[in-house]
Amino acid sequence: MQRWVLFPFTAIVNLDKLKLAMIVNAINPDIGGLLIRGLKGSGKTTAVRALRDVLPKIKVVRDCPFNCNPVDSSNMCERCSVTYQKGGEFDVEEREMRVVDLPLGATEDRVVGSIDIQKVIKHGIGALEPGILAAANQNVLYVDEINLLPDYIADDLLDAAATGWNIVEREGISVSHPSRFVFVGTMNPEEGQLRPQLLDRFPVSITVGRITSVEERMEVVKRNLEFQANPEAFIRRFKDAQEGLRDRISDARKTLSKVEMSDKLLEAICETCLNLKVDGLRPDIVISKAAVALSAFDGRTEVTLKDVLIASELALSHRTREGGFLEPATPEEISETLLAAAKSVGYKPEKKKEKTDKEDLTGRKDDKKKKEGRAFVLVKGNASKKLEDLLEKNKTLSERLKSLSELFFKLSRILGQVIFAFGLRMKKKLNRMPSVKAVVKSDKPLRADPREEGKHVNLKTMKGKPTISYSVGTPRLKKGFSLFRIFKGSTKDSGVLSKLAFKVKSRHLSTGGFVGRRVETATVTSRGRARGWKIPRGKPRDIHLPATIRAAAREQQRRNGRLETAINITFQDVREKLRRRKAPMTIVFVLDLSGSMLLRIEAIKKAILRLHGDAYRYRDRVGIVALKDTGAVVAQHPITNLRVVANKLVGLKISGYTPLASGMLKAWEVLKESKRRDSSTIPVMILISDGSANVPLARSLETGEVRSFEEERIIVRDFEGIAVHDVMSVSKMIRREGIHTIVINTNPHIQGRETYGSIVTEMITANTHGRLHSVGRLPTEHALVENIIEKIVEDQRLIAFEASSKIFD
Repeated sequence: MQRWVLFPFTAIVNLDKLKLAMIVNAINPDIGGLLIRGLKGSGKTTAVRALRDVLPKIKVVRDCPFNCNPVDSSNMCERCSVTYQKGGEFDVEEREMRVVDLPLGATEDRVVGSIDIQKVIKHGIGALEPGILAAANQNVLYVDEINLLPDYIADDLLDAAATGWNIVEREGISVSHPSRFVFVGTMNPEEGQLRPQLLDRFPVSITVGRITSVEERMEVVKRNLEFQANPEAFIRRFKDAQEGLRDRISDARKTLSKVEMSDKLLEAICETCLNLKVDGLRPDIVISKAAVALSAFDGRTEVTLKDVLIASELALSHRTREGGFLEPATPEEISETLLAAAKSVGYKPEKKKEKTDKEDLTGRKDDKKKKEGRAFVLVKGNASKKLEDLLEKNKTLSERLKSLSELFFKLSRILGQVIFAFGLRMKKKLNRMPSVKAVVKSDKPLRADPREEGKHVNLKTMKGKPTISYSVGTPRLKKGFSLFRIFKGSTKDSGVLSKLAFKVKSRHLSTGGFVGRRVETATVTSRGRARGWKIPRGKPRDIHLPATIRAAAREQQRRNGRLETAINITFQDVREKLRRRKAPMTIVFVLDLSGSMLLRIEAIKKAILRLHGDAYRYRDRVGIVALKDTGAVVAQHPITNLRVVANKLVGLKISGYTPLASGMLKAWEVLKESKRRDSSTIPVMILISDGSANVPLARSLETGEVRSFEEERIIVRDFEGIAVHDVMSVSKMIRREGIHTIVINTNPHIQGRETYGSIVTEMITANTHGRLHSVGRLPTEHALVENIIEKIVEDQRLIAFEASSKIFD
């Protein structure tokens, strides 16, 4: 087998954290692997492939297809385990650890293993042909662009990574074998995020940033050119460094079992994970293992706080928190929390003082907790340039302000009370002024965009779009009144947010027969799991071998079999695989934020947040289109990262009119694009509005005419007729595109002109063949929230069932 010529691992420039994370996994493979995130061309794949040359050797049982470990009974297949229990001796050989690639296009048969056709045809016996998971045992399993990996392949990897075993039950074969590997994945975040379940399976994560040093970029280019010009000479140049690193890793593996960690450090690790609210117990374990490996790599037998600090950043920078509704902790937050935890548990190194950002953690004898000063600052606006120049030049005045501020903050710390203050926001921070952690509120826009400062946009220079009217200004998503009162002014209260999002009654999560994705989609392409077979029409593209062999076996008595084979197969016996892959829903909420929704929007937000729990379970893609001012904006394109969607939802505010046609057209465009990207997705539009359309499209769908209208005429309802006509036109487009529609009518009116909104929602439902639910007249907010949730969940189940019925009829 030809060996690739690889770029030397020690010749890689700049990527020190990435190389350290790889070395930690090489020292202790039980850590389990790492995820590498970075933009294209940042050196991710080069670094992974270069790792092979510095990996230590492994011992395997010779001729065992599963790379069994001859000295570890828990890492043996059934045949090797029987030999071991009987006291037999193995023929052992040493091999270099390999980097086993798993291509994105790999089929499930290739990954988990399939029936050995040669043995079936020649000898008439069923046997397993090992797959990639067998080859990866005791090696490195590498998946490039892992965020694009099909879900059914990812499920197989999750099972093997969780248990360390690959269990194959198929085509009359039942085989289990060990599959313990260092799991390495690379991805470009621009191409989509990773499933939360798969993300949590990576013990360590590294984000590769852009190299900003000119000198380092020059060195990268020089080494690349030198390697391409003469690879052998370049490799010889770094031979000593490569061997030195390999020996150091080998020595660290021998030292690993001798390294000890104090109970105080372990307590600090657990307290840090608890305070950061990370999900699960895996981070605590990974930090401990990584810290021990770092200590062994440094030639020490005692873990220090510095080891734990480095390991914590590697293990926590990608961890979900509060069920996925808190952003992963930043390196600064991780460091501060760990240092505080170490101080809290009374950790003190026995030998050398730790070099940390806070020297008093281990040097001070006083363990009393010092009270922090707290302040609530109301920002009244921006400081004028004249005031900033005065404070910058007048040192006496700034010193007096500093002394006064420090006095107040000292009083706050002593008394444990909150200081209330007024302030102005400055462009530049003055070095002479004190800093304080405070809750900051503002009653005015702070250096807002030109529109918010009263400036107007030249409409002639703006290009017209069919979904947005620029006559009275483009929609401003963050402008308006925040009515989500349960957050008491703070839209970042993650605790409340997570409780709302997952406080879904059991009946909403337990009903229905679909698990993971909504619907299984039938396909004869290579995508998806094999769930049956069919007689091919024309040339077979994906042969179902077990079904083909069974079909041939029934005809053997009538055929003259060849002497060298146990079974004779003809073209008439060939069967083609019928695969099924689970298809998600792409759900776009069209949310009416007009003034007429003033009394209902809070309950609607609560209901949508709680529906996210259901969407998270099914891995649906969720997006939001907001009706703002006289147009519509995509507040969030459909994604599976519901934490981002929830934060966008909470930040939406009431303002403007009801450009219903614009919102529906924008959602139509988003869902149409989603169908183009994935033809198996189920597009669903959920329209939540009172139906009081009063703003037409900026461009007619029938004639293409560009319209202009004034805000005053919108207020007096001059355009309601045109607006309703546009809504009906868009409704027909939605129906033709095959988009499922759920309409939630929040109109509370019983009589009078305002009831026309209810008629509009009925017409939308009729044109789209959708489902209509009127909730506007429910007496309480609780009843409104529960009714919206119940109706939408029930409709989603029916839509999924109908889609499944159409596929398999």
